[in-house]
Amino acid sequence: MKNDTPVFDPVLPFAEKWQLDFVNQFIELKKLQKLPHAILIELRTSVDSRSFGWHLASALFCQSDGQDKPCGQCQACQLMAANNYPDFTFTTLIDNDKTHKLNKDIKIDQIRRLIHQFSLTRNLQTGKVALIYPAEKLNKSSANSLLKTLEEPSSDSTLILLTHNAGRLPITIRSRCQKWVIENPGQRMAEEWLNQQNVPSEQIADYLALARADAQLALQLFQQEFKQQQDNFSALLNNYILNQIDIVSMVKSLKMTDSEKLRLVLKTELQNMIYNLLQNELTIALKQQLSGLTGLLTKVDSTLQTEDNNLNLLLQLEDVLISLKQIVK
Repeated sequence: MKNDTPVFDPVLPFAEKWQLDFVNQFIELKKLQKLPHAILIELRTSVDSRSFGWHLASALFCQSDGQDKPCGQCQACQLMAANNYPDFTFTTLIDNDKTHKLNKDIKIDQIRRLIHQFSLTRNLQTGKVALIYPAEKLNKSSANSLLKTLEEPSSDSTLILLTHNAGRLPITIRSRCQKWVIENPGQRMAEEWLNQQNVPSEQIADYLALARADAQLALQLFQQEFKQQQDNFSALLNNYILNQIDIVSMVKSLKMTDSEKLRLVLKTELQNMIYNLLQNELTIALKQQLSGLTGLLTKVDSTLQTEDNNLNLLLQLEDVLISLKQIVK
C-alpha cells in the first residue's frame, strides 16, 4: 500500500470546561467496557476543534485514574504529546503536493490507511483509537470506503468522527455510529467565560450575537477585531445599495481584506438580513426576498470557497454583491 502517512505537529490536547462532563462520560464507558466502536460527535461550535479531539483520545489512552483530562505524565500521554502513539490514527485535511494548498476533502487513500492501521495488532494495552476530523469533509469515495470498518469493527478499537455538521455526512455513515452532540455553553456561562478571556464586558453581548451564541467563535472574532470590519462592510454595502458607490469601488475597497474574513463578513451580513426579515410578518414580497437571501447564503458557502486572493474570487464576489442588490431592491 502507498505510504502516504502525513506528518503532523503534535496537537495540544485541550477541552473547554463545558466539554469536560462529556469527556468524563466516555472515560466511564471505557472503564465499564461499554465504549462504542463508532462514535459520531457533533460540535455546535464552528471553530477548529482538533485540540478537543486529541484531548478525548488522550483521555481514553491515559493510564492514570484521573478524570476530565489526560494526566500528561504516563507513557500514553507522553507518546500522544510527541505524536508517536502507535495505536492512534489521526485523519484530517492535508496539503496537496501539487497545489501546496490544503485539500478540500478527506481522500480515499487516507481512509485506506486508517483501515490498514485498524487491522494491525495493537501495540499497547489501551486499545486503538482513530480520529477523523472534520468528518463532514469525507468525500463520497472515502465515506463509502469507511462503511465496512463501521459494520465490522476490529476488536478493542474506537473510531471517532468529529464534525461541525453531521447532516453533511451520508446517512449510511450516521446510521452506523452512536451519535453525541456537544452544545455551546448557555448565555450566562458564555458571558462569564468570555469575561475570563479578557473580552470587555460591554462588547460581550455584541460578539455573542455576531457568533450566534457560539462562545468560542465570539472569542475568535473579538481577537480578530471582527466587529470593526463588519461595521465597515455594512457601511460600504449600504452605500452600494443606495447607488452612492458602484460595484467596482465596493470590491476595490474590500480587495485588501483577508479572504477568510471577507467570506465571514459577507455571510454574517446575509445572516443578519435573514434574521431581521424573520422578525416581520412575511408578505409574499418578503418571502421572495427571504428565499433569495437564503439561496445567496448557500452560494457564498459553496462558490466562494474556491481559490484565495485571485481574480476568480473577486469576480465571484462581484456576482454575489450584484445579486444581493437585486434581491434587496
